[in-house]
Amino acid sequence: MARHANLAESPALAGSGPVRLLLALAAATIAWAPATLAAQAAEAEEAPLKIGVINVDAVALQSPAGQALRQQLAGFQAEVTAELQTRQTAVQAIEERIGAADSLSVDERRLLEREYQDALTEFQRYQQDKQEEATALQAEGQNRIRAEIAPVIEGIQADLGYDLILNSTSNIIILFSERMDITQLAIDRLAGAP
Repeated sequence: MARHANLAESPALAGSGPVRLLLALAAATIAWAPATLAAQAAEAEEAPLKIGVINVDAVALQSPAGQALRQQLAGFQAEVTAELQTRQTAVQAIEERIGAADSLSVDERRLLEREYQDALTEFQRYQQDKQEEATALQAEGQNRIRAEIAPVIEGIQADLGYDLILNSTSNIIILFSERMDITQLAIDRLAGAP
Protein backbone atom coordinates (compact mmCIF):
# COMPACT_ATOMS: atom_id res chain seq x y z
CA MET A 1 0.00 0.00 0.00
CA ALA A 2 2.83 2.42 0.73
CA ARG A 3 4.18 1.79 -2.74
CA HIS A 4 0.91 2.84 -4.36
CA ALA A 5 0.71 5.94 -2.15
CA ASN A 6 4.24 6.92 -3.26
CA LEU A 7 3.21 6.60 -6.91
CA ALA A 8 0.30 8.96 -6.36
CA GLU A 9 2.62 11.49 -4.75
CA SER A 10 5.47 11.23 -7.28
CA PRO A 11 6.77 14.57 -8.64
CA ALA A 12 6.16 13.48 -12.24
CA LEU A 13 2.45 13.07 -11.52
CA ALA A 14 2.10 15.93 -9.04
CA GLY A 15 0.58 18.32 -11.55
CA SER A 16 -1.90 15.80 -12.92
CA GLY A 17 -4.94 15.86 -10.64
CA PRO A 18 -7.04 13.20 -12.42
CA VAL A 19 -4.08 10.81 -12.58
CA ARG A 20 -3.36 11.36 -8.88
CA LEU A 21 -7.04 10.72 -8.03
CA LEU A 22 -7.09 7.59 -10.17
CA LEU A 23 -3.95 6.24 -8.54
CA ALA A 24 -5.30 7.02 -5.09
CA LEU A 25 -8.52 5.16 -5.89
CA ALA A 26 -6.56 2.22 -7.28
CA ALA A 27 -4.44 2.11 -4.13
CA ALA A 28 -7.55 2.19 -1.94
CA THR A 29 -9.17 -0.55 -4.00
CA ILE A 30 -6.09 -2.73 -3.74
CA ALA A 31 -5.97 -2.09 0.01
CA TRP A 32 -9.62 -3.10 0.42
CA ALA A 33 -9.48 -6.13 -1.92
CA PRO A 34 -8.08 -8.62 0.61
CA ALA A 35 -10.68 -7.58 3.19
CA THR A 36 -13.47 -7.84 0.60
CA LEU A 37 -12.31 -11.26 -0.58
CA ALA A 38 -12.07 -12.47 3.01
CA ALA A 39 -15.60 -11.21 3.70
CA GLN A 40 -16.92 -12.95 0.55
CA ALA A 41 -15.19 -16.20 1.51
CA ALA A 42 -16.62 -16.03 5.03
CA GLU A 43 -20.08 -15.29 3.63
CA ALA A 44 -19.81 -18.22 1.19
CA GLU A 45 -18.84 -20.54 4.04
CA GLU A 46 -21.81 -19.40 6.13
CA ALA A 47 -24.36 -19.72 3.31
CA PRO A 48 -26.03 -23.11 3.03
CA LEU A 49 -25.06 -25.28 0.11
CA LYS A 50 -27.32 -24.86 -2.88
CA ILE A 51 -28.13 -28.13 -4.62
CA GLY A 52 -29.95 -28.54 -7.92
CA VAL A 53 -31.47 -31.72 -9.27
CA ILE A 54 -31.89 -32.39 -12.97
CA ASN A 55 -33.25 -35.29 -14.99
CA VAL A 56 -30.49 -35.38 -17.60
CA ASP A 57 -32.33 -38.04 -19.62
CA ALA A 58 -35.43 -35.83 -19.97
CA VAL A 59 -33.32 -32.82 -20.94
CA ALA A 60 -31.39 -34.92 -23.46
CA LEU A 61 -34.57 -36.29 -25.05
CA GLN A 62 -36.14 -32.84 -25.35
CA SER A 63 -33.00 -31.02 -26.49
CA PRO A 64 -32.76 -30.09 -30.17
CA ALA A 65 -29.83 -32.51 -30.57
CA GLY A 66 -31.82 -35.23 -28.79
CA GLN A 67 -34.84 -34.73 -31.02
CA ALA A 68 -32.65 -34.71 -34.12
CA LEU A 69 -30.99 -37.95 -32.98
CA ARG A 70 -34.35 -39.57 -32.32
CA GLN A 71 -35.55 -38.65 -35.84
CA GLN A 72 -32.28 -39.80 -37.39
CA LEU A 73 -32.43 -43.15 -35.60
CA ALA A 74 -36.12 -43.63 -36.44
CA GLY A 75 -35.41 -43.03 -40.16
CA PHE A 76 -32.39 -45.30 -40.03
CA GLN A 77 -34.39 -48.04 -38.30
CA ALA A 78 -37.24 -47.81 -40.81
CA GLU A 79 -34.78 -48.09 -43.71
CA VAL A 80 -32.95 -51.04 -42.16
CA THR A 81 -36.19 -52.82 -41.21
CA ALA A 82 -37.46 -52.54 -44.81
CA GLU A 83 -34.15 -53.86 -46.21
CA LEU A 84 -34.05 -56.71 -43.66
CA GLN A 85 -37.61 -57.68 -44.62
CA THR A 86 -36.63 -57.76 -48.29
CA ARG A 87 -33.56 -59.87 -47.58
CA GLN A 88 -35.47 -62.21 -45.28
CA THR A 89 -38.11 -62.71 -47.96
CA ALA A 90 -35.35 -63.62 -50.44
CA VAL A 91 -33.84 -66.14 -47.99
CA GLN A 92 -37.28 -67.68 -47.40
CA ALA A 93 -37.90 -67.94 -51.13
CA ILE A 94 -34.67 -69.92 -51.57
CA GLU A 95 -35.64 -72.08 -48.58
CA GLU A 96 -39.00 -72.83 -50.23
CA ARG A 97 -37.32 -73.68 -53.54
CA ILE A 98 -35.08 -76.17 -51.69
CA GLY A 99 -38.13 -77.75 -50.04
CA ALA A 100 -40.01 -78.05 -53.32
CA ALA A 101 -37.04 -79.26 -55.39
CA ASP A 102 -37.44 -83.04 -55.20
CA SER A 103 -36.56 -83.50 -58.86
CA LEU A 104 -33.25 -81.62 -58.74
CA SER A 105 -29.95 -83.37 -59.33
CA VAL A 106 -27.43 -83.55 -56.49
CA ASP A 107 -25.34 -80.80 -58.08
CA GLU A 108 -28.36 -78.54 -58.61
CA ARG A 109 -29.46 -79.11 -55.01
CA ARG A 110 -25.95 -78.24 -53.73
CA LEU A 111 -25.96 -75.06 -55.81
CA LEU A 112 -29.34 -74.11 -54.35
CA GLU A 113 -28.19 -74.90 -50.79
CA ARG A 114 -25.04 -72.86 -51.41
CA GLU A 115 -27.18 -69.97 -52.67
CA TYR A 116 -29.29 -70.29 -49.49
CA GLN A 117 -26.19 -70.25 -47.23
CA ASP A 118 -24.78 -67.24 -49.09
CA ALA A 119 -28.08 -65.36 -48.81
CA LEU A 120 -28.39 -66.24 -45.10
CA THR A 121 -24.78 -65.18 -44.42
CA GLU A 122 -25.33 -61.93 -46.31
CA PHE A 123 -28.53 -61.30 -44.34
CA GLN A 124 -26.73 -61.82 -41.02
CA ARG A 125 -23.74 -59.71 -42.11
CA TYR A 126 -26.05 -56.87 -43.19
CA GLN A 127 -27.89 -57.08 -39.88
CA GLN A 128 -24.62 -56.95 -37.91
CA ASP A 129 -23.21 -54.09 -40.02
CA LYS A 130 -26.36 -52.03 -39.53
CA GLN A 131 -26.32 -52.71 -35.78
CA GLU A 132 -22.75 -51.38 -35.63
CA GLU A 133 -23.74 -48.38 -37.74
CA ALA A 134 -26.70 -47.67 -35.41
CA THR A 135 -24.39 -47.86 -32.39
CA ALA A 136 -21.99 -45.39 -34.03
CA LEU A 137 -24.86 -43.02 -34.93
CA GLN A 138 -26.11 -43.18 -31.36
CA ALA A 139 -22.63 -42.48 -29.92
CA GLU A 140 -22.15 -39.48 -32.23
CA GLY A 141 -25.60 -38.20 -31.31
CA GLN A 142 -24.90 -38.57 -27.60
CA ASN A 143 -21.70 -36.56 -28.03
CA ARG A 144 -23.69 -33.79 -29.77
CA ILE A 145 -26.26 -33.88 -26.95
CA ARG A 146 -23.53 -33.63 -24.28
CA ALA A 147 -21.94 -30.71 -26.12
CA GLU A 148 -25.31 -28.95 -26.25
CA ILE A 149 -26.39 -29.64 -22.67
CA ALA A 150 -23.11 -29.11 -20.78
CA PRO A 151 -22.91 -25.32 -21.32
CA VAL A 152 -26.59 -24.94 -20.38
CA ILE A 153 -26.12 -26.78 -17.09
CA GLU A 154 -22.89 -24.86 -16.42
CA GLY A 155 -24.74 -21.60 -17.15
CA ILE A 156 -27.55 -22.52 -14.77
CA GLN A 157 -24.97 -23.39 -12.12
CA ALA A 158 -23.22 -20.05 -12.58
CA ASP A 159 -26.40 -17.94 -12.87
CA LEU A 160 -28.19 -19.47 -9.89
CA GLY A 161 -25.19 -20.23 -7.72
CA TYR A 162 -25.64 -23.98 -7.32
CA ASP A 163 -22.94 -25.71 -5.35
CA LEU A 164 -24.04 -29.12 -6.56
CA ILE A 165 -26.30 -30.40 -9.34
CA LEU A 166 -27.35 -34.02 -9.19
CA ASN A 167 -28.90 -36.25 -11.83
CA SER A 168 -32.30 -37.33 -10.51
CA THR A 169 -32.15 -40.63 -12.41
CA SER A 170 -28.96 -41.69 -10.65
CA ASN A 171 -28.95 -44.29 -7.89
CA ILE A 172 -27.06 -41.82 -5.70
CA ILE A 173 -30.11 -39.67 -4.92
CA ILE A 174 -32.19 -40.73 -1.94
CA LEU A 175 -34.59 -37.80 -1.61
CA PHE A 176 -34.92 -34.35 -3.18
CA SER A 177 -37.41 -31.52 -3.12
CA GLU A 178 -39.36 -30.81 -6.30
CA ARG A 179 -38.49 -27.13 -5.96
CA MET A 180 -34.82 -28.06 -6.55
CA ASP A 181 -35.51 -29.75 -9.89
CA ILE A 182 -34.10 -27.58 -12.69
CA THR A 183 -35.03 -29.98 -15.53
CA GLN A 184 -37.71 -27.70 -17.03
CA LEU A 185 -35.42 -24.67 -16.80
CA ALA A 186 -32.75 -26.52 -18.83
CA ILE A 187 -35.37 -27.62 -21.39
CA ASP A 188 -36.69 -24.03 -21.67
CA ARG A 189 -33.17 -22.65 -22.14
CA LEU A 190 -32.41 -25.21 -24.82
CA ALA A 191 -35.61 -24.09 -26.56
CA GLY A 192 -34.40 -20.50 -26.39
CA ALA A 193 -36.55 -19.25 -23.50
CA PRO A 194 -34.82 -16.98 -20.95
